[in-house]
Amino acid sequence: MEQIEVAIVGGGPAGAYCAFELAKKGIYATIFDDSHPREKPCGGGISPLVIKKFPFVEQFHSKGNISAGFKIISPKNREVVVREEGFNVSRRYFDEGILKMATENRAKLIRERVTDVEKKQNFWKIKTNRRIVSTKILVGADGVSSLVRRKTIGPIPRENLGLEYGYIATGIEKEYTTMKFLDEIPGYIWIFPRDNHSSIGIGSELGYGNRLKKLLDDFIRSYCPQIRVISRFAAMLPLAKNPDFFMLPCAGVDWVLVGDAAGHVDPITGEGILYALWSGKLAAEVIKRNELKSYDRLWREEYGNSLRENCARRDTFYNPLMIELRLFWLLETRPILGHHAK
Repeated sequence: MEQIEVAIVGGGPAGAYCAFELAKKGIYATIFDDSHPREKPCGGGISPLVIKKFPFVEQFHSKGNISAGFKIISPKNREVVVREEGFNVSRRYFDEGILKMATENRAKLIRERVTDVEKKQNFWKIKTNRRIVSTKILVGADGVSSLVRRKTIGPIPRENLGLEYGYIATGIEKEYTTMKFLDEIPGYIWIFPRDNHSSIGIGSELGYGNRLKKLLDDFIRSYCPQIRVISRFAAMLPLAKNPDFFMLPCAGVDWVLVGDAAGHVDPITGEGILYALWSGKLAAEVIKRNELKSYDRLWREEYGNSLRENCARRDTFYNPLMIELRLFWLLETRPILGHHAK
C-alpha cells in the first residue's frame, strides 16, 4: 500500500491553500479531488478583508469585476450604495488559480474521489475509486458534507446548515454588487456581477429551503427581468445557528478540518472564502510543528470567537426593523454614492 505524509481530501480554496502553505514549509501534500476547479454555487465575492489578509488574491482581479459601490436594499426597498473595495470573480477561475499555486510548488493532485477513510493503528487508510493509500496526517477539506468530518466528529447538525439557490446569468454585469434583505425570512438575495456573467442567488437557513426559489424569482421579475439564465444551482452550506457549534473540535492528534468541512463560514453573511484561506494557513502551521491539536486554540483565537459572536446576534441582525435602522446609520456615517427610498 502506498504511503504518503499528508493527505488533503478536497481541492477547493481551503485544501489547495493548505497544500500551498505546506509546500512553502517543505511538506508536499497529496490532494484528492475529482471535481475542482468548478463553478461553485456562491457569489464569488472577494471582500476587502480577504484582500487585506491575503494580498495574493489581487492576482485574480484581471478576471474579476471590480465595483466601486455595494448596494444594500432593505426589506422595505430602501436602497443605499456605499463605497466598497472588493471584487467578484468566477469561482472556477479563483479555485483553479489557488490549486495551480499548490501544484506548481510540488503539491500532488490526484483527480479521484475519496470514497472512505478509516483509522488503522497509527495511520489513516484512504480509499478512492482506483486505489488505497495510507497517510500519517489527514486534512478534511471536502466541504459541507465532509466525509472526513463524518468519520472523525460526525456531520454538521442540520440546525447549523443553510441552503442557497440561484442562477448563473447574463444581463446584469453593469449592476452594483447588491444585497437585498427580505421581510419573509432571515437571509438575503445577492447579485454578484463578474467578468462576463453574474451570480444571482438567495440564501437562508435550511428550514426555509422550499421558499427560496419563489422569493428569488419574484425579485428577478421586479428588479432585473432582462437577465438570461445560463444555469441553475442549489447547495447546502454551513450556517451556524447555535453558537456552541463553534466549540466542537476540528482537530485531533493526526487529523484536521478546514473551510466548509470545519463549518467555518460567517453565520450572518455566509462568507466562506476568508475562512477557507485562513483555516488552510493555520492547518499548515500546526502540521509543520506536528501539533495538530493546537489548531482548535488557534482558529478560535484568530477568528472563531468572532464567528461565535455573529452566530449569537444573527436573529437581531436579520430583524427587518434593525436592517432599516442600519441603513439610516449608513447614511449618516459612510461615504454614500447614492440612495433611494420607495
